[in-house]
Amino acid sequence: MTDHQNSPLVSEKLESSQAHAKKALETTAAAAREVAEVAKNSARSAYAAGRSELEAAAQDLKDAARHSYADLSSTAKAKYGDLSKQAHDRYDEVSGRASEAAAEYRAQFDEIAEQAEDYVRDNPFKAVGITFAAGLVLGLILRRR
Repeated sequence: MTDHQNSPLVSEKLESSQAHAKKALETTAAAAREVAEVAKNSARSAYAAGRSELEAAAQDLKDAARHSYADLSSTAKAKYGDLSKQAHDRYDEVSGRASEAAAEYRAQFDEIAEQAEDYVRDNPFKAVGITFAAGLVLGLILRRR
């Protein structure tokens, strides 16, 4: 065969080669598009699942915070109630003691007033003299100020 006769065969083989290469390129491009689509769908699916899990985690944190607040609030209220009761009990105790002391001092005052009244009845001139002397001393003290 001569070069001239090989020429149509070579041209035919070159065209066939180009056709196969083009088909291979198209097949590769189609496969790449399929892979890209699968990757895109997987990424969307992973994003959706991740977002859902993050939302669930955020809700769990909110619930935990709400329960912690409720626990702390009830603990604080209970502690306040205890302190309030202790303060009230202490107030009642001090008030009772003050009332007892006031009653005791009133009784002592009444007794002293009665004794003074008896003394004045028994010794009217001495009482007037003592009262005059006490007033004079008190007047001198207040005058110096």
